[in-house]
Amino acid sequence: MSTAEVAVVARDPAVARRILGEGVSVFRGDLRDVASLRESFRGIDVLYHIGARRDHWGLPRRDYIDSNVLGTQNVLEAAESAAIPKIVYCSSVGVYGYDFQYLPVDEAHPFGTRLSYYHESKRLAEEVVLSSKLPIITVRPGWIFGPNDDNGGVTQMLIKLARRRFAFVGKGRNRIHPVYIDDVVDGILAAGRSEEYGEAFLLLGPEPVTFEEYALAMCRALEVPAPTLRIPYAIGRLSCYGLEPLWLAKNRILGKKFLGDKPPMTRDTLAGISADRFYDTSKAQRLLGHVPSVGVDEGLSRTVEWLASANRLPQGIPVRLSMTGNGTSTR
Repeated sequence: MSTAEVAVVARDPAVARRILGEGVSVFRGDLRDVASLRESFRGIDVLYHIGARRDHWGLPRRDYIDSNVLGTQNVLEAAESAAIPKIVYCSSVGVYGYDFQYLPVDEAHPFGTRLSYYHESKRLAEEVVLSSKLPIITVRPGWIFGPNDDNGGVTQMLIKLARRRFAFVGKGRNRIHPVYIDDVVDGILAAGRSEEYGEAFLLLGPEPVTFEEYALAMCRALEVPAPTLRIPYAIGRLSCYGLEPLWLAKNRILGKKFLGDKPPMTRDTLAGISADRFYDTSKAQRLLGHVPSVGVDEGLSRTVEWLASANRLPQGIPVRLSMTGNGTSTR
C-alpha cells in the first residue's frame, strides 16, 4: 500500500499533515462525533480503527468511555453506512488485566475484571466489536515502545535512567513482553490483508524478558550505569496510596506543570511493571503469517537514537552515543 492510498481522520488536520507529510489524505473528524466520520469513510477498502483516548493517570473515567467505547460505536456505525468491507480494530492486551488464570496468555484467556479506566474502556469497546455483525478483525498489542512515542512508558523510563532518577521497585524478576512499534504496524497490516473476521490476535515482541533485564537493556542502549537503588514492593505500593491523592490536590492548587501532572509512581504503573506476564503469539503467526522481528536491544537502540536526535536526553549522552556509533545526534 503506497501513501497515496492512505487516508487519515484527525481532530486537527494541520497537525496530522505536519506529521505525515505529503501523499496522505487527511480529513477532519472526531471519534465522539459520528457525523464527522461519515464523509471521510466513503470509498474506503480497509478501515483501521486505531484512535483512542490513551492511558494517562488522573483522567476521569468518562473521558475513556466517550472516546474508546462510544467512539468505537460511532466508528462502526459510520463504517456500516459507508459499507466498508473490512475493519481492523486495535485493542490492547490490557483487556486481560493482571490477574491471569494461566501463562502464557492466549487469545482465549478470559478478560480481566479489576481493570484501570483505560483497560476497562478497551474491554467494553471489544464487547461492542464482538456484538457487531460487521467484518471486523481485532488485534491486541502489548507494551509498545519505539520512536515518536513522546509520553510513553518506555520513553519516560529511558529519560529517568539517563538522568539517574530511576529505582527498581521489587525484585524485577517478573516477565514482561514488550513489542517494538514496527512489529505492531506489521501485525496490523497483516490483519488487514487477512479475512479472519471475528477473530482476535495478540501482537507482541519476539520474546519476553524480565523487567530487570529490560531496564538493564535500556542502560546499555544509553550507555549509563545500572541503577543501584531498590525499593521493596510493599513500600512502593504503600507510597502510591499517599502520592496519588497528594498529586490530585497539587494539580488542583498549584497546577499540572509544577512537578508534572502525575506522581513518580502510581498503583496502575506499579501493577504493570511488577506483574508476571507474557503471551502466546502463535495464532498470529499461524493465521496472519506475522512473525515479530525486532528484539529488545535493537528496538531500544533505535528509540535512544530518536531521543538523542530530539534533544530529550541529558547533556553529554547524545555525544557519547554518536562517538560509539550507537546514536545519530551530537550537541
